[in-house]
Amino acid sequence: MGRLGLLFLGFVLNVAHCSDILGPVEESIIEITHNITAVLGEDVHLRCIYLGESQIQSAEWKRRTNSKIKFKRLAGFFDGKPFSRDNVSNPVSLTNLTVHMQVSSVEVEGEYICEFRSEEEYDFDSVFLTVVARPDIQVEVNSETINGSHYQAVSCSALGGRPVPQISWLVDSRPPSNYPFTVDVSETLHSNGTSTLSSILRFPTHLQDENSVTCVVQHPTLPKPTLTTVRVETFTSPHVTIKAEMVQNGGSEFWVVSCISSGGRPDTDIALALNTDEDLQREEHSDSDTKTSSVLLPAAVYEGVNVTCVFDHPTFTDKVSRVLTLPSFYLSGVQLLFSEMRSNSDGSQGTASLELKDGQSDTVIRLQVTGNVPHYNVTCKKDDGPLPEGVELVGSSVTVQGPVEHWHAGLYECSFSYHHLKATLKFNITVKPQVIQPVPPTIRVDLRTEDGHRVIECSAADAVPVANMSWLLPEGVSGVSWFNFTSHNGSHSVRGVLLLPACSPWELTAECVINHPAFEEPENRSITLPLCARPNITINSSTERRDGVEYTEVDCSVESVAPAATITWQVGNSDNSISYLSETQVQADGLVSARSSARFLSSLYSGQNLTCTVEHLSLEAPETKTIHILGPKAPLMSVSVVRQQDSPLWQAVCDCTGEGVGTNLEWVLPENAKGLTSLHSESEGCVRKARLTYLFPLALHEGQELTCVYQSEHGATETKTLPIPRYYISAVTVLNHTTPLQSRYGDGPFAHRLALQKDHHNQRILLRVEGNIPEYNLNCKRSDGSFVQMDGDAMVFPSELTEQDEGLYSCQASFYHHTATVNIQVEVTSVEKHLAIAAIICMSSALAILLILAVTLWVCCKGYSNTQYKKKESLSALTSMMQEPGSPEVKNPAVTENDSKEYDQLVNFSIVIDLKSTV
Repeated sequence: MGRLGLLFLGFVLNVAHCSDILGPVEESIIEITHNITAVLGEDVHLRCIYLGESQIQSAEWKRRTNSKIKFKRLAGFFDGKPFSRDNVSNPVSLTNLTVHMQVSSVEVEGEYICEFRSEEEYDFDSVFLTVVARPDIQVEVNSETINGSHYQAVSCSALGGRPVPQISWLVDSRPPSNYPFTVDVSETLHSNGTSTLSSILRFPTHLQDENSVTCVVQHPTLPKPTLTTVRVETFTSPHVTIKAEMVQNGGSEFWVVSCISSGGRPDTDIALALNTDEDLQREEHSDSDTKTSSVLLPAAVYEGVNVTCVFDHPTFTDKVSRVLTLPSFYLSGVQLLFSEMRSNSDGSQGTASLELKDGQSDTVIRLQVTGNVPHYNVTCKKDDGPLPEGVELVGSSVTVQGPVEHWHAGLYECSFSYHHLKATLKFNITVKPQVIQPVPPTIRVDLRTEDGHRVIECSAADAVPVANMSWLLPEGVSGVSWFNFTSHNGSHSVRGVLLLPACSPWELTAECVINHPAFEEPENRSITLPLCARPNITINSSTERRDGVEYTEVDCSVESVAPAATITWQVGNSDNSISYLSETQVQADGLVSARSSARFLSSLYSGQNLTCTVEHLSLEAPETKTIHILGPKAPLMSVSVVRQQDSPLWQAVCDCTGEGVGTNLEWVLPENAKGLTSLHSESEGCVRKARLTYLFPLALHEGQELTCVYQSEHGATETKTLPIPRYYISAVTVLNHTTPLQSRYGDGPFAHRLALQKDHHNQRILLRVEGNIPEYNLNCKRSDGSFVQMDGDAMVFPSELTEQDEGLYSCQASFYHHTATVNIQVEVTSVEKHLAIAAIICMSSALAILLILAVTLWVCCKGYSNTQYKKKESLSALTSMMQEPGSPEVKNPAVTENDSKEYDQLVNFSIVIDLKSTV
């Protein structure tokens, strides 16, 4: 049976080889993802790519409907034009049917078939699309009271999910226990294929101490479980208190008694107890932490009344009360406070006596009430009539405006009242006449300028008694002052001097104030000093070159009133200063001009700010002027590489443009670099242009970097780097269908065999150059050295092919020193010749196999009856029939006493030789 199996295997291989001769069969390959999960409401990509070599004529996506044999066309290419429907995008190309589709409903779930059609074959594969829906999570907290107990229910819903989500709970980061927590779960199916899962966690408030619970939702569309934490109520014992405060309303006093509960959960029940049937004004107020219940009580009616607040809360074992007693008011008497008060002249009637001096000023008689009333009304009268002119009641004090006169004497009575409470005070005022007759002073004010100051002199001469003098200056202004006193023949004189700066940034007024008994009011003499004109500040700069070095000079000028302004210089934001020269000049109009100049190397402070600071008496604060010192502009550098026309050399170009640019340009080249370098420069005004070029073969610096360096006169260095591309040609490939020809000396193919049709016009062999070169030269030659006509990257045979066009062709792609070559063995064939050769080979091979099969069966039948010698003879005969002509040693091999293993080897060798002969 082993021999029969080997013979049958040889027959099958021969038939397969014949089929290969008649035409190779290429299997199409489709790259596709067979199972895809999409999210409802989002887009999904269906990817299908054809990897075969056949020319695709049409391709499309189809969806299998409810029937197993019915399909719905969705997208594809028909007659070379794309089409799509049902929210499906157009595919990329005939061989790449990748599309994206909007998942608008669950009904899009199912099987999708991708198929490609060519003239020879039909290839397809399928994708199963599974639709899931991401749930929307909602959490809410509700509370209820059942049989006097407070419960809370936390509802967590996962809406519109597919498949059904999973919901769990966490309390204090742990799953809730069975007691006191209960969980109810319900599921609702929707018509669109999704479902909603709801879970309710219920618990009595007073049995749990955590102020939050967490809902955990798990679903395939969620990358990790979603945790939603909500706050829940917990019971906390409140702090309770009662307070009362008085308010004014419509001219009357009221007590606002408030019952306050703070920091408790839930809210405290508050009741305000008051023994009255009167309808009172009440107010309730609460915020996130405090609850207040208030009542408005007339103060005069509820004196000494007890008010009780009753608080009730779930954390209290019994109701808590707070009691407040409203105060009772009294008004016991009035006292007289005055520094010169003497003993009462008639104590029986409780009348106080006051003695005032004639001409006395600033007289205030204070009346002090004894009692606890919140306020009171007071009225005063003199000799049962109104108060005299110049006497007024201010608050609870009697004041005499101006000097005391003789008509101010008399009996005064002041009454104090608060509702039904009253108190009265009587006092008698006597006026003692003035003995000395005052003489008013003679006042004079003078102003002069002296030693850079304004001198104000004020004098009050020949006065009895001596006058009191003082200076009154605006806020923030200070000056130096002094006073001189002299006396002559009983009269007195005082002289005051005030020194102020000669210049001020403000307009100010100085007042000389003179107090004297002869004056009803103090006499004022004022002098206004005008503000000084602000200085005029200018700043400018100029530059000059000396011996190739640039200098900058900056001038700051200030024109002002005397004295001259002070000028200082500062560099940047630091405290660094520079040397400068200053000069002052007095002009004809009395103004003073101050000028300061700073001269320095431009390179020292280039790019920095130079500030001129001016200080003057007319300025409230120092004023600054800033100028920016421009530095030398950096040269503009650029590098480039260009290919030379009609030359194998490349050129690197370095351009440098700027003010004062020198010729210090240099290429930094790798070691052993050889090339031609040249420098060219030109000037346009202050701008100078320099160009440095370098010629080199591409192979010398390919893939390297060339650096151009410019060094300025000040030592600054500018560099630009020029990368030289690295090119390569990896291969020249044949795009037509070919078969490799192996070289007898190597493992790789020697050439590509390609068959062209005889008697056909304009046949082409398409080539492609692999690499990163920007361009190339492609030439093809026959084995005799003659060139072949080229059309771009294709060999063209414009005329009819004959057997003379057969042979080896060599095509070479080149770009400078990069080359790649491909060899093509061209064969010219026709359909008739191909079919005739294949038929002859197949028939001869089939006859040979049938003959071998017959001989083998005959040998097997005779094998058991013949001797070992006959067996060897038949074996030799069979060998001679199967072998091709060869040497005598091959035709008659020496047969030893081995087992049938040698016979098996001989049969195998015969089959191999037969296959090779077919090739």
